[in-house]
Amino acid sequence: MSNFGNKKLKIMIENSGNDSIFQENINRGIESGLITFNESESKIIYSCSREYATNFKNQEEKVRASYFVELVLDYQYPKENIDIEVKVERRIPDDRADIVIYEDKELKSPYIIVETKRDGISDSEFTQAIEQAFGNANSKRAKFAIVVAGNTKTAFDVLGFNSSEREKNVIADIPIKYGKTPKYKFVKGDASKDLKIAYREDLIGALKKSHSSVWQGGKLAPTTAFDEVSKLLFCKLKDEKGTKNNETYKFQIGTQETPDDVATRIQKIYEEAKIDDPQVFKDRINLTSEIVYNVVEHLQGLSLNKTDLDTKGVAFEIFMQDFFIGKMGQFFTPRPVVQFCVKMMEPQQSLKVLDPSCGSGGFLLYAMDEVRQYAEENYDEFEAFKHWHSFAEKKLFGIEINDQIARVCKMNMIIHDDGHTNVIGHDALDLLSKMQIQNSEFKENSFDIILSNPPFGAKIKAKEVKYLKSFDLGKNGGLERQTQKSEILFIERCIKFAKKGTGKIAIVVPEGIMTNSSLQYVRDYILANCQLLASISLPESAFSHFGAGIKSSVLFLRRKKDNENIGNYNVFMAVAKQVGISSTGREEGNDLFSEHSESIYNQWKLYLKNKLSYKNTENCYTVKLSEINSEGPFNATRYIWKPKFKNITGKIEDIANIVNDKITPSSKENEFSNFALIRMDELQNNPVKIENIIYCLGSEIEGSLKIVQPGDILLARLGPSMLNRKIVVVPKISHSIDYFVASPEFIVIRPKKEKDSFYITGVLRTDLMLKYMYSKTRGGTPSRYRLNEEDFKLIDFPLADDKIREAKAKSFDKSLVSYYKSIQDAEKKLMESHIVLEEDL
Repeated sequence: MSNFGNKKLKIMIENSGNDSIFQENINRGIESGLITFNESESKIIYSCSREYATNFKNQEEKVRASYFVELVLDYQYPKENIDIEVKVERRIPDDRADIVIYEDKELKSPYIIVETKRDGISDSEFTQAIEQAFGNANSKRAKFAIVVAGNTKTAFDVLGFNSSEREKNVIADIPIKYGKTPKYKFVKGDASKDLKIAYREDLIGALKKSHSSVWQGGKLAPTTAFDEVSKLLFCKLKDEKGTKNNETYKFQIGTQETPDDVATRIQKIYEEAKIDDPQVFKDRINLTSEIVYNVVEHLQGLSLNKTDLDTKGVAFEIFMQDFFIGKMGQFFTPRPVVQFCVKMMEPQQSLKVLDPSCGSGGFLLYAMDEVRQYAEENYDEFEAFKHWHSFAEKKLFGIEINDQIARVCKMNMIIHDDGHTNVIGHDALDLLSKMQIQNSEFKENSFDIILSNPPFGAKIKAKEVKYLKSFDLGKNGGLERQTQKSEILFIERCIKFAKKGTGKIAIVVPEGIMTNSSLQYVRDYILANCQLLASISLPESAFSHFGAGIKSSVLFLRRKKDNENIGNYNVFMAVAKQVGISSTGREEGNDLFSEHSESIYNQWKLYLKNKLSYKNTENCYTVKLSEINSEGPFNATRYIWKPKFKNITGKIEDIANIVNDKITPSSKENEFSNFALIRMDELQNNPVKIENIIYCLGSEIEGSLKIVQPGDILLARLGPSMLNRKIVVVPKISHSIDYFVASPEFIVIRPKKEKDSFYITGVLRTDLMLKYMYSKTRGGTPSRYRLNEEDFKLIDFPLADDKIREAKAKSFDKSLVSYYKSIQDAEKKLMESHIVLEEDL
C-alpha cells in the first residue's frame, strides 16, 4: 500500500466548494489514520476490522467515509468492531449493508446498521433508504439502524418495536459507545452536544433540501414554498436564540416523537415569535406535520445563530439566487451590481438608507455589511456590534409591493442578524400617508441614501389607482396622464424621498429613459431636481441571467436644494462591458468593481480626488452638463466615442440636405400611381448596389414611405442594419414611374452636388463613422436602437474641398464596380461547377 499517502485531501467534494462537514471529517480521518487515499485520490482505504479499498468518485462514498470517521472519533466505537459492505443474508443476492457496527471483535453480534446515501436525495428516496436499512437490520438482527444522507440523519430502535413500525421507534440519535439512546441529541452549551457551526456548502445543501421537501415537486407554488421555508427558518433562529444553556433545543426530533409531536412544538415556537414580531409573518405554518418533520431533519443539526455572517450571507444568497432565477428573477439584482452601487454610495452608521423596491433585500444587506465591515475594522467586538446593529435596526428601510417577497427580504435580513424592522409590504408609489400607517419614517426629504432597481415596464393607469395625479411626472401640462410607466414614477419618488441638498440616489433605469426623445421631459425633470453625478452603462447581459434582458444603466444623483444653481458641472460617465456575471450565470470579468486600477469604481475614486484634472480611460470619461443639455440623452455610450479626424470637419448639412418628404401610396389619390420601391429588408448586408427594386401600384403598398430620387443616399437608421453597412446610393432607372420611394427606416441624404453621392456614402461606410453613428443611436434594446435624423445632423462629418471629394468619390465608385464584378464572376464560376456536377449524376 505504499502508493497511499497520509495527507489532506486536495480535491474533496465535487461541486461543494472549499469547506463542508464532509471535508472536515475526512481530514480528521486521514490525520487519525482511519482512512487513506491513493495519489490520484480516486480510491479510499478504510482501516476498520479489515482493510477495505473502494472507488472514491461517487457522492455516496463521500458520505460513508465522513460518517465512518464520526462513528469512531465522536461516537467512540472501536474501529475493530466495524465492517463495511457486509453481505446481508436472505436479502437480494447482491444487497450489502454500507456499515455495520458489532458488539464484539469477532463480528458475530450486529449492533447498528448504517445505510448511507448521497447528500440531497429526495424525501421519497430517503424513505426507500429507511426501508432498506430496516430490511438489513431485521435480517442481521441488529438493535439499531440509521440512515445518513449528508447532514440529514434519522435513527431507529429496531429491536424494541415490531418489524412494521417506522414512526414510534425513531430515536434522537444512536447511542454513544453502546450506551443509552438519548431523549434529545442537541443541548445548548454542551460542547459535545451543541449545534455545529455550519459550513457554507452544508448550509446551502440543507436550505435546498428544505425547499425541496416543502415544494413537493410542484404541489406548491415556488413562492409559497419559499414562504413556508422562511417560516421554519424563522422558528429555528428564534429557538436557537431563546434556548437557555444546558437546555435541549426545541427545533429537533426527539426519541419516539411522531411528526405531529414535532410539528406541534414548532408551531408553538412560531406562534410565540409572531407576538414579538407580528410584521414578519401573519398566518400559520401551512404545512403537514410530515413535511415540517422532514425540514427539521434537514436543519436540526446546524446552527444558524453561531455561523458567521459571511457564511450565512453567501449561503442564503446562493440559495435564493438559485430559487429566484427563472421563477422570481425580477426581485433579484445581481450581486456585482448591488455591491458596486453600495460602494459608490458609501453608507455610514449615521445615514438613513432606503430601497423603495427592495425585493429580496440585496441593497439593504450590502449597505449593512459595508457598515459592519467598517465597525469590525475600527472598534472592539462589543462596540463594533453595537455600531452596526444600531444601523441595521434604526437606519435601514425597505418597501416591497409583493407581500411574500417582503417576507423573504425580512427573513434574509434576520439570517444576517437583523435589520428587518423597517421593511414593509406596500406599493412604494402609493400615497405616503398610507405607508406611514405602517411606519411613520416614510416621509419625503428624509433619507440620506436611496438605492433602487425598480420594476420596469408596468403601466400605472389612472383608472386603477388614485395616486397618479399626485406625481409631477404623472401629469402632462397640469392634466393627469391616463397612464405612466412605473419606472418613471419611481424616479420621482426616489428623488422626493431623498434629503434636499445632501440626499444621494443610485437607481437602475432602462435605456429608454436614458435615450428616447419622447422621454426628454423625464430627463429634464431629473436635471431640474438633481445633480447628475454619474451615468454607468450596463451590458444587456447584466440582468439576462435573471430573466430580464433589458439594456439598462445606473444613474447616481444628488438631490439639489431649492433654487440651487450648480453651473456647467462635470458628469462622470462609464461603460461596463462585463459586470462579473455572464448571461448564462457564469462568473466573468467585472468592470464595475475589482482590484484593477481601471475598474469603474477605482476610476470614480480618482475622479472625486480632482474632477478638473481627471484623465479619461478606455471606458471612463467626463462630459460637461452643457453637452448633455445640448444632445439630450444620459447614456454613457453616447459620449464615450468621438473620432479624432485628421482634416477639417463640419456637419453633414454643409454638403447635403436631410430629406423627409413622405407619401402614402395606398391613399385614394395615389392607389393607381406607379411606384418604384426600395425596401430595407430587401438589401443584403454590405450591399454594393441596389439589386431588387419593386415596381407596383400604390394600392399594393402599405404605410407611409419616403420619396427619393437618383443620387440620394439611403442610410439605415436601425442600429444592426447600419452596422451591416446598409448604406447605398439610389440608382437611375429606365422604368416609367410616378414616384420613387424607400422604407421609412432609411435616413435620406440628398447631396447638394451630385458628384458627392459616392464620397458621402464611402465616408459613412467606414468603421470609424459607423462606430460614431452607432454611439448616437437611441432605444430600449440594442436590437432596436435607431439613429434619429436630428442626432445625425449633429455629428461631426469630415469635409474636404471639391477636388478631393470628387477624387475620393470616383475612387470609391470604381471600387464598388470592381467588387460587384468580382462577385458576379465568382457566382458565374460557381454555377458552372454545378453544371459540371450535374452532368455526372
